[in-house]
Amino acid sequence: MLRRVLFPVLILAGLLLAACGGDEAPPATPAEGVEPRSITFMAGFRPQANLPFAAVYVADARGYFAEEGLTVAIQHSSGQDEHLKFLLEGSIDVITGTAAQAVRRVEQEMPVVAVALFGQRGDQGYVSAAGSGITTPADFRGKSVGFKAGVVPAELLAMLRGAGMTPDDVSLVGVGFDPRIFMEDQVDVYPVFLNNEPDTIRRTGFEINVIDPHDFGVPTLGLTYLVTRETLADGDLVERFLRATMRATKWIEANRDEAVQIVLQHAEGADAEHQRFLLDTELDNAAREDGMGRSSIEQWQALATLLREFDVIESDVDVSTVFDGSVIDGLYARGEIE
Repeated sequence: MLRRVLFPVLILAGLLLAACGGDEAPPATPAEGVEPRSITFMAGFRPQANLPFAAVYVADARGYFAEEGLTVAIQHSSGQDEHLKFLLEGSIDVITGTAAQAVRRVEQEMPVVAVALFGQRGDQGYVSAAGSGITTPADFRGKSVGFKAGVVPAELLAMLRGAGMTPDDVSLVGVGFDPRIFMEDQVDVYPVFLNNEPDTIRRTGFEINVIDPHDFGVPTLGLTYLVTRETLADGDLVERFLRATMRATKWIEANRDEAVQIVLQHAEGADAEHQRFLLDTELDNAAREDGMGRSSIEQWQALATLLREFDVIESDVDVSTVFDGSVIDGLYARGEIE
């Protein structure tokens, strides 16, 4: 589950934008002989411009799903892992989840599999005050370092180890989701979602340094589309869904402002400039030379090794069972994502 928290105290009051914009999508009809099918998608959090969310919004608005003969119901999780529960029950067909979550679910013997990887790096990082002199993990020594969700994350432990430190060399502080604890100097280093909170903090006039674990050799990965093994066995449904959404990512990349307007049709009242920051960050993190959505076995093995080393998972996981790139690789090989 991907959690993103926008703090009302940080949102510019009174900014309401029209929820329409961009070029009109051409009328879409399924290709001759394509069987109409229905599919239900549930995003892991509320409506916003996370790339896998936006790809679904755009594929629907631009008629890409219709061209595939798909009727897609778009839903959003409350943020309490309900989307995974519904996926396993069979009432939801596709959800979003982080790569680390996918590894953990497979270790727990849940029949889930990732079929597209958007985040070529993870979405969690750290910030420090601009004048603090804290710009690398080596600068954490003797400082107070926050962590969320009650668990010290593997990424933080890996950064400390890479800088020749252990957790005893810093003061670890459990923090919540309100950055005022950081801006009021109650913690030196604050954990953030990189596509979201740096922007909300800076927009209050508080200048920061951003520290991304991936930049310091930590093998992080981000958001995926997750399906059950049973749904993957129905290759036709997954193929249609991925062809439409990956076409949408291509359009989003070239039409970012228009894409934000489509997002705002779902995220009513959201700040357009903040959504653009979120979308730009996600697009940067999803870019890869052989095509968005793809990944290698080496990436997944490095992540699983990290999670095992720091006891996020308790046993080794066969990462070939966590990610199946056969559908998306086939779409690229056939030139069907343009």
